[in-house]
Amino acid sequence: MRPTAFHLERSWQGRTVDQETAGRPLSWQAAQAFAAEGAHVILDTDEPQRRAQRFDALAREQGLQDTVLQWATRDFGTITIREEAPRSGEPMGEGPTPSVPGSVALVGSGPGDPELLTLAAMRAIAEADVIFADRLGAAGDCLRLAPGSLIVDVGKKPGHHSMIQELINDQMTVFARTGARVVRLKGGDPFIFGRGSEEWQHLAENGIRVDVVPGITSALAVPARAGIPATHRGITRAVTIISGHEAIDGAEAAALVQLGGSVMILMGMGTLPLTQRALLEAGLDPATPASVIHRGFHGDEARCHSTLAAVAQDAADAGLTSPSIIVIGEVAGLHTTTADITDGL
Repeated sequence: MRPTAFHLERSWQGRTVDQETAGRPLSWQAAQAFAAEGAHVILDTDEPQRRAQRFDALAREQGLQDTVLQWATRDFGTITIREEAPRSGEPMGEGPTPSVPGSVALVGSGPGDPELLTLAAMRAIAEADVIFADRLGAAGDCLRLAPGSLIVDVGKKPGHHSMIQELINDQMTVFARTGARVVRLKGGDPFIFGRGSEEWQHLAENGIRVDVVPGITSALAVPARAGIPATHRGITRAVTIISGHEAIDGAEAAALVQLGGSVMILMGMGTLPLTQRALLEAGLDPATPASVIHRGFHGDEARCHSTLAAVAQDAADAGLTSPSIIVIGEVAGLHTTTADITDGL
């Protein structure tokens, strides 16, 4: 870029930067870099504020008052990068009203530690107009990463859903059709027991563009944090990830025993005694190592290392409840060799 005289119209700490010549969002850091190269940096607060007010009004029309964690009321704006300074007295303009449909990004927030959000996830959150966040998603970090976004709590708790799935699908469609950049923020990875594919199908059937931002799945990351690998040369070369909403039946247990390897169970604390019994009846050695890791990557993380024969009772005695990851297999016994490392993290 040819260096020219430039000035910053006013100080701004917003979340979105539009480069007029490229027609795509840029970060605040990128705007500063352009300015350092001599670009003329113009601030226009009207259009983003108008977007925020429009989506606030739509949320109220849709009856979302009880589920919104944050209304998009903070003053923020748009930085427009121009190679030439405007003529004296030239109005900055109100900015164009979006003429293209919005989009939905299915974003995985990882196992819980905000430092495990990917760069793509942070960018999608920062650029979002509306965020539909699960309880297990990084909803708290949205307040920091997207201070101008509308944040809707659609979190699911055991036995209680703040918003049923069909309504989540419909609300995402409504906002995207008005031009909103929507983020559907989910814990772990959206496509591992996250209903990501169901939401994608619904949105695609309604003509909404969908972007996917994979997340780090807790099924692998949480055990790894506890020193339990999913695979280990000479011990196992197979990993099975299971939803524990329903206990495995006899045929499934027999297949798991025949396959061998590591079994990672998500959302399985309520059915753990039944799963334990099925595996024992299918012939799995009662002495097989088994571990339960509760709220991995959180400050109150707790672990229980046991055997298949005792894991349900030991976990109950330790007070471990959902959300927890259950690991059954020889790899669960490897935590002792990495205890000094993981305890120091």
